[in-house]
Amino acid sequence: MSRNEDKIADYYCIRRLPLEDIKLKEDSLMSKKTILAVVVALFLGIGGTVAYFYIHSLYVANTAPIVPPATTQQPAGTVPPAGNTTIPAATQTQVAAAGGVQIQPSAAATLTDDQLVLGQISYGASIDAVRQRHGEPNEIDRDDGMMKYEYKNVFDLYVANGIVQRIKVDDLNALGTPKGIKVGSSVDDVVAAYGQPNAVVGDHIIYHSANNPSVGLNFEIESNHVEKIVCGMLQ
Repeated sequence: MSRNEDKIADYYCIRRLPLEDIKLKEDSLMSKKTILAVVVALFLGIGGTVAYFYIHSLYVANTAPIVPPATTQQPAGTVPPAGNTTIPAATQTQVAAAGGVQIQPSAAATLTDDQLVLGQISYGASIDAVRQRHGEPNEIDRDDGMMKYEYKNVFDLYVANGIVQRIKVDDLNALGTPKGIKVGSSVDDVVAAYGQPNAVVGDHIIYHSANNPSVGLNFEIESNHVEKIVCGMLQ
């Protein structure tokens, strides 16, 4: 090889090495960007899926027809409340509810069967009918002598012998009673919708069923607003 050829070879080698280093760095940078893009896509995909199912469950709970009481299984009201405890009708002339709101209890039970509904689920509904509409619960556990079906951020159902004995809603999810009372409603809204309650016990405003005093609606109050609603067997 001539001296000129050596110089040319040396020239290209000197110029080539930095270019290869740059290419390696670019490839490394592209790999990192690819990994980051995959991670972001995966995160958004999981978050989007969770959000979709949550929104869908609330949509179904708000728009689906009411699940009626079961007619082919054990009749509603035959399962006694846990611990045989019944909240009696109030005998006081005036009781202060949570937040200092004065409410005049009424001794006469007023709720009809069609008012024993919460989140479009009737007291006495078949749990099978609920599962057909809402799918499987997030969790099933035993609580207060019954099976508790937890539909996260929607409602909790307390079931005995395949029959819904109690429905509980304590999330701001717009699920409420047939008269429009939901978590966040004011005490005035409750009284305007249902009249004077049958009992006021601590922070709880309670309405009894006319057919069964151990069944009714229980509104737990915090700062003059509904914090939790229970429909069905009263604790």
